[in-house]
Amino acid sequence: MPPRVRLTPEEAARLPILLARVEALRDAFPSNAEPPVQAAWIRERYADQQAPTLNLITLLLFEHGVHRSADQVSEDLAILREES
Repeated sequence: MPPRVRLTPEEAARLPILLARVEALRDAFPSNAEPPVQAAWIRERYADQQAPTLNLITLLLFEHGVHRSADQVSEDLAILREES
């Protein structure tokens, strides 16, 4: 079951385009990496005009087989900010 997130209209409009890229990126996804690395990978690979939001990163991680809540992904992104 996909994570429960409430998308803004802007996020909902971006989602189909991002989901269309999942299959092309599936083999490159770092499935054995630590959660913050996976979140960073999604943020980098799925950036188009702007980086994906927390909700979109959470849904894209799910599409790559990672079942994490938005709260967990938020913590992963916070770790990345601390490391920068």
